[in-house]
Amino acid sequence: METLTLQHFRFGDFELDRVKRLLMRGGEPIPLNPKALDILLTLVESRGEIVSKDELLERVWPDQIVEEGNLKVHISTLRKALGQSGNYHRFIITVPGRGYSFVADLEDRLDDEVIVERRRYSHIVVEDAEALDDGSFVTSDATGTSSFNNTYRAFVAVAVVALVATGLAFWYLTRPTTNGNSIKTIAVMPFANESGNADVDYLSDGMTESLINSLSGLPNLSVKARSSVFRYKGKEVLPREVGADLDVQAVLSGRFVERGDQLTLYLSLVDIQTGNQIWGDQYNRKIGELVSLQNQIARDVSQKLRLKLSSADEKKLAKNYTENAEAFLLYLKGRYFWNKFTQDDHLIAIEYFKQAIARDPGYALAFAGMADAYGASATNSWIPPKEGYLKAKAAVLKALELDNTLPQGHATLGAMYMFSDFDWVAAEQEYKRAIELDPNYELTHEVYSYLLTSLSRSDEAIAEAQRALDLDPLSATLSDDLGLAYFLARRYDDAEQQHLRTLKIEPDRPDSLYQLGNIYTQRAQYDEAVAAYEKAMKLSVRSSNFLGGLGHAYGAAGRRNDARKVLGELQSMSTHEYVSPYDLAIIYAALGEKDKAVEKLNEAFETKSGWVIHLQVDPFLDPLRDDPRFQRLIGRAGF
Repeated sequence: METLTLQHFRFGDFELDRVKRLLMRGGEPIPLNPKALDILLTLVESRGEIVSKDELLERVWPDQIVEEGNLKVHISTLRKALGQSGNYHRFIITVPGRGYSFVADLEDRLDDEVIVERRRYSHIVVEDAEALDDGSFVTSDATGTSSFNNTYRAFVAVAVVALVATGLAFWYLTRPTTNGNSIKTIAVMPFANESGNADVDYLSDGMTESLINSLSGLPNLSVKARSSVFRYKGKEVLPREVGADLDVQAVLSGRFVERGDQLTLYLSLVDIQTGNQIWGDQYNRKIGELVSLQNQIARDVSQKLRLKLSSADEKKLAKNYTENAEAFLLYLKGRYFWNKFTQDDHLIAIEYFKQAIARDPGYALAFAGMADAYGASATNSWIPPKEGYLKAKAAVLKALELDNTLPQGHATLGAMYMFSDFDWVAAEQEYKRAIELDPNYELTHEVYSYLLTSLSRSDEAIAEAQRALDLDPLSATLSDDLGLAYFLARRYDDAEQQHLRTLKIEPDRPDSLYQLGNIYTQRAQYDEAVAAYEKAMKLSVRSSNFLGGLGHAYGAAGRRNDARKVLGELQSMSTHEYVSPYDLAIIYAALGEKDKAVEKLNEAFETKSGWVIHLQVDPFLDPLRDDPRFQRLIGRAGF
């Protein structure tokens, strides 16, 4: 029997696309792990023949030693995906002692490629009827008459099909999507790493994030932010589920295989409303060509979404921030560790950004990444804040010197003006510039809400925090930020409800529990507050800010001895790690020790430590507001 070489197959109510590696049912993609799909393709391509277990193992797992039990598991997975159960196997049967066979009838799709395939088979002469059991498409004999009639019928069929295919192609290329509406909202799913090597996860994450950033800068297109889509990483979910969760019209999925210096990337764009694939493609490149590949993908996706782009938008998509492939890969590694958002990972990220800059001193994105890592480490007191902000500001100013159109650069510079310089006017100007360059960059709206809160512009702050969350609806961080904006506006009920919503996104989230503790303290629900703080620390670590909240709750509740124990713990902690004076100040404020509280707040101001930007609005500092020394500090901060 001759192995089938068609590109599309239909069997039952399933459709299999060999080039795009997609199995669909009713137009809806069916999630399959790569090995199960390889097995299905192997069996379908050898339809009607028995494929031995050894042959399957050799073809699906080349150069690997795999136990037969692994094959059985994938066959079972495949049968479940095809709706097979029990002893009824209508597609794949087991031939005891020999192997497996695909036995379903195949129907080829009518496209140009298949037509050529039919014509090729029309010249095969079949000696007996039994030969037809192999699924060939030909029924001719050795006489000339039958061959002539078949050839004539084939010619007419080809002509008709060609006209139909041309009409369908014209309809597809000119049709509007989603019932006449162009696609304005999209989610780019985390690209799946199918290389079998976790060490290249940074490539899948980096390519996904780069594409999100490229598309989010385009007009009239809302792109869901990284943290929302990355909650699906490693999970098998249908595009329609994602569309419902994130309220988008289209979902772009991708998977890649890296072998040495070769990279193969498969993409699929699905219309959520119809469940149909709008577009799919395969890219084969060398790793050294990854920079240009990123741009090509962004251009291809924008074209398939039928976006009307200005010449400036076209330039954005075509822009390369570096031509150095090694620098680009180092940058992707830096962002990979930055997104892990821990103290140790940020230190690793900084080193990768430095290496990228060493390879390409003109790489603006690498300078911006380094600024983000230093800035976040300073804000979280992972490094001494004053030192961290100085390094962050120097890096971001260099990034903007190299490229003044970086939205993330302007957002980071605004944060430096705010956290480090208390220059509220300059900070707001930078935030507005960042939003002008990219209104979809959710982190700009996040830090802008901090500024508006600090300036007592609470309604505007809540609106900005809500805007950030709208762009990234599954972000627990942004959900908590909205709760914080409510809290600092003294809207405690709204704040509580928001943090409870966050806990539905991420159960047992320490930061949400800490914020609930703050709310309960302000309501004088001290037992609930202490319980929330203790649970937060049990789930994470006894950090400086968590202990500050706990100590404040003890002090406000009149449990002075317990509050002093917490002060002692913080002072002991300060001998081996950085402790923010702000965290000590709120405990002294609750104890009524104003001298020490003001002293520590002045120290926090000088060292740019903690959330000193909230001096004017933090309810925990209310006991100090009538103190002239505190008012002088408010004046120094420029409020």
